[in-house]
Amino acid sequence: MESHSSKTKSSGLSPAQFALLEQRLRGRTLASRSIPRRTEAGSAPLSFIQEETLRQTQIGDLPPSYIGTVLHYSGLLDLHSLQQSVTEVSRRHESLRTSFAISEGATVQVINPPAPAKVTIIDLSDLPAHQRIARVQQLAVEALAQSFDLARSPLWRLTVFRLDREEYVLAIALDHLIADFISLGILIRELGTLYEAFSHNQPSPLPELQIQYGDWAVWQQTRMRTGELEAQFSYWRERLKQCPPAPELPFTYPRPAAQTFHGAIRSRPLPSALSDSLRELSRTHQVSLYTTLLAAFSLLLRHYTLRDDFVLGRGVAGRTRLEIENLIGCFINMVLMRLDLSGNPPFTELMKRIQVTVDGAYSNQDVPFVKLAEHLQPANEPPRTPLARIFFNLYTAPATQEIEGASLSIFDLGDERPDNDVALFQDMILGMQDSGNRLTAELKYNRDLFEVSAMEELLDHYQIFLETIVATPAQPIQELTRQTGIGSLNQQADGWR
Repeated sequence: MESHSSKTKSSGLSPAQFALLEQRLRGRTLASRSIPRRTEAGSAPLSFIQEETLRQTQIGDLPPSYIGTVLHYSGLLDLHSLQQSVTEVSRRHESLRTSFAISEGATVQVINPPAPAKVTIIDLSDLPAHQRIARVQQLAVEALAQSFDLARSPLWRLTVFRLDREEYVLAIALDHLIADFISLGILIRELGTLYEAFSHNQPSPLPELQIQYGDWAVWQQTRMRTGELEAQFSYWRERLKQCPPAPELPFTYPRPAAQTFHGAIRSRPLPSALSDSLRELSRTHQVSLYTTLLAAFSLLLRHYTLRDDFVLGRGVAGRTRLEIENLIGCFINMVLMRLDLSGNPPFTELMKRIQVTVDGAYSNQDVPFVKLAEHLQPANEPPRTPLARIFFNLYTAPATQEIEGASLSIFDLGDERPDNDVALFQDMILGMQDSGNRLTAELKYNRDLFEVSAMEELLDHYQIFLETIVATPAQPIQELTRQTGIGSLNQQADGWR
């Protein structure tokens, strides 16, 4: 995730470090504001994102939601040290030992005691060499897609496929209730660090964690109950006053009477030169890369919808405290970006306008999105159209851990993909993945609403907008749109329906 302001970018600090710096400048310290350890060690209430995730999975035709990856390991693998590493990382993080149960009518987190790891090992080395890759692709997808029993810990698994003496594939899956995307990177990093130590008969070099996920959940509930977030609620009330309904794109199938969650995905790597130009444009005008990409996408939506006031959603990491930066758990939240594209400003001015919106959203991201929705739409009022049906995200691919004498990289699943990898609550999510040297547009969409050809065309149009913007960023936005050469909205809609 990106930092929450341009100051964060220039300082090189993480969001939590920057927030801490601001606190100290105001005379606050981590010690006086730290998240306390809870008194009940064996259980904890649900966080708000856990509550909402459970609610969603219980009301719709939704496959299990998980976080996962498949890694290719080249080199000798000490399976005993790997099992030791899994045991230790589970001891360190209560989330990896958490199950869920009903207590006094409410679902709670149950923290199970540490236990020896159970790593599943499947040996495929007896298969003919030309069959191994296809077979491991199939089995890895099955390992990822297999659902978890929420009443039984652990709610994550590591499956090791042995292809040869020095070639392995590792499939890691975690239920979304106990982890988020950043957690996956933390898990890979810690497993690599522990494996290096244990394979050399050394103790763990990792420091003990200050708090656990359950402590954060209690702290989050307390802040809501005591009104500590009222100032942030006030910001959102003012920001979303007289907010228009969520934009409806013109190239959808008729919307089903009941919400569906049948996702599909299309990816589009951007040329390296274009990725570099977008970074340079952002640096030159002192805005975040996310802001530049969002401004370009907003112009495309303006062209599609003929509206200059609309709201997009964004997923945020939710890790604005130092104590939770290295915790495995589900901290994600959502914020709303109300975008103002009125007038005909140069694109460079539009970027600055949108940067103010982005900074405001980040500064008020502690309000749980589900509570904000309840606040804006009380239960006794008739349901309204959601404020945001379309989300725009930017995230960094988790770095793989370097291991002495071996290499670790992402394993190509080919055309295989678990269905639950693309289930989504929104109509569409355009996520820009930053791998360091280039950007990739990953478009997840509800296939009950959109045709594949329409989504491919949307990605085409977005890349055209980006290329036009980096070529002439000072042009007024109406002229930029004309320069893209994209046809009229009515022509597109007729062709896509």
